[in-house]
Amino acid sequence: MVVSSIPQILGLFYVLIAFPVIAWLWYKGKMTRRTVFLFLGISASLGFLIFSPMVPYQIQQAIIGGGPGPGSPLPFVLGLLVIFMVLTFAAGRIFCAQLCPIGAVQELIYTDPKQKITAAQKRIIMVIRFIWFIAFLVAGLLFSVALLRFFGIREFFYLDLDAPFFSVFVILIAISLFFYRPFCRLVCPVGTLFSLAAAKSLFKIRRTPACIRCGKCEQVCPAAEAGADDAKMECYLCGRCTRICPVKDALKYSRETTGALKKDEP
Repeated sequence: MVVSSIPQILGLFYVLIAFPVIAWLWYKGKMTRRTVFLFLGISASLGFLIFSPMVPYQIQQAIIGGGPGPGSPLPFVLGLLVIFMVLTFAAGRIFCAQLCPIGAVQELIYTDPKQKITAAQKRIIMVIRFIWFIAFLVAGLLFSVALLRFFGIREFFYLDLDAPFFSVFVILIAISLFFYRPFCRLVCPVGTLFSLAAAKSLFKIRRTPACIRCGKCEQVCPAAEAGADDAKMECYLCGRCTRICPVKDALKYSRETTGALKKDEP
């Protein structure tokens, strides 16, 4: 389905334009469920249409020496990674949340109303992802082996149904019906880096003194990141917490202030 005549650089322009727009919508409290789905739909469509912006896949291809195109050498791709890291440090995991086609497809599938599995043990997930991240680097830098190739990302978005790894990503999508974003949280090497930046991001969803500690946000958070003291490194800005919150402005996407509510405060 990918149209080769459309330049993939359009995906980069889309991200650079949409990222501040989404951050502004969150800051103004205008990021509705409909708006979230709009961006998810656009991002997923771009994945199938131009196979971009596929930052995890493109970075891998650049590392092993087969970059995403003749105009995208390793320094260029790594430069983009630095830019995305800075943006994530400033505004949270907006790219992962609504702009990455891989994440968008998983997010859309997860909305199916089936019984969900919530992994409360975030440390186990972090250990798995960091082990995978090291394996990704070692395989790519030392042996020029593209581990992401075995997950069928390209085959899936190219709709290459006969390819040997197409079914692997289909299985991941099926898992997404029950477990939130398995590729993003366990496999994606870029997501590992972005999670570190998001832990210290300037803007994120925070509790305010208006919070009544009803616990509803923690119950609906699929990544177990809605606690008062959670760093939000795994927050994908899905909006489930803000939509279910019964008190106006108890949860706000904002920069940390002295009024932010912590776990042990009354």
